[in-house]
Amino acid sequence: MKKATVFAFVIAAFGFLSTEANAQVSSTPATQEQVQQETGKQKITEEELPDAVKQSLKSDNLKDWQVSEVYKVAPDAQTPDARPTYEVRFTNAKQEQAVARFDEAGKPLASAE
Repeated sequence: MKKATVFAFVIAAFGFLSTEANAQVSSTPATQEQVQQETGKQKITEEELPDAVKQSLKSDNLKDWQVSEVYKVAPDAQTPDARPTYEVRFTNAKQEQAVARFDEAGKPLASAE
């Protein structure tokens, strides 16, 4: 009898946790969108990039990658000399994805992800 009660409790707990996990999954896209807005990311077009960044995108290292999304990332307000950076998301023929960041001068920065 004791085993049956424990077993029933475990099944009920598992069902509750499973329902909770499903609820969390459905709210993820909205959370990602909020994080992007909070971090100062603004989606822009490839044409809006500074010329130096456009030139960097033409390098041989990136020839097999297509630009899929571009973001202008606002500088940190607490840093006095901060300047915006540009986050570029790429996709290749194998549908692999990559992210690169550049400063206004087209210099690659540390990986975004």
